[in-house]
Amino acid sequence: MSKPIAHQAKLTNTQLGKMVKAHQKGTTWLSIVSTLVFAGGPTAPAGVVTALASALAGSPNRLIAAYYSGKHAYHVSVYASGKKPSLSKITYIYYTKSNLSFRSPR
Repeated sequence: MSKPIAHQAKLTNTQLGKMVKAHQKGTTWLSIVSTLVFAGGPTAPAGVVTALASALAGSPNRLIAAYYSGKHAYHVSVYASGKKPSLSKITYIYYTKSNLSFRSPR
């Protein structure tokens, strides 16, 4: 990644399935991310939940296709300004069956 990483995580295919079912019931992406991704688990820096929800809302068909093809999702949120800390984040989502890891620039 060319900017410092604010947060990164893997969403398993099982988690993607729960997200797809919630979306099909009309639940918003912000609610899905808040309850299924971050509730009772890891905390994320300010802005990550909103950035991830926005990224998912921009391409829900990719998430659905990834779920039905057995893939996982890896997401990484970077500081938009390129400086840490920053409230604005940019989130990238990668759907794959392979393991991924991300590194901040040195």
